[in-house]
Amino acid sequence: MKNQILTFVLSIALLFFFTSTLTFSQKRAVRYLKQHNSPFVKANLEKTEKMLLKAIANDSSNMKLSAVQSMRQIEQIFPDEAFNSFIEPLIEIIKDENNGTQLRITAAIVLDELHSDLGDKAIYELSKNCPDESIKNISTALSIESLKIDQKRLDKNQ
Repeated sequence: MKNQILTFVLSIALLFFFTSTLTFSQKRAVRYLKQHNSPFVKANLEKTEKMLLKAIANDSSNMKLSAVQSMRQIEQIFPDEAFNSFIEPLIEIIKDENNGTQLRITAAIVLDELHSDLGDKAIYELSKNCPDESIKNISTALSIESLKIDQKRLDKNQ
């Protein structure tokens, strides 16, 4: 009898917990959509892109890093947007050995999240040719699918 009561109480508690969690998640999603799908934000998206591209052209590595991180956040907020204007500058950043490791890694991650063939190719080349081990390891992890395809080609030719 005690086990049945205990099971019943635990079931009610779990049901309450999952119901309140689901309700909280739904409210958060609605709030997020209201904040980020406003006409104001979408109308200013092009201006924001231009400002970020201008910031990347700046000589300050901190300014570049901040702009690249902002690019990642914008891409996450607007996953349906292509952001093709970001691809070339990000490729330039990852190829330039004068840029710091943190900046190059962050740029590679953002480039990977943009899902472009050109960006994927640049990351793949970086994984094969970069002398910096940290960047090489991250690039290898980001381009693992390309490496698998190359390995299959090698296996077929042997």
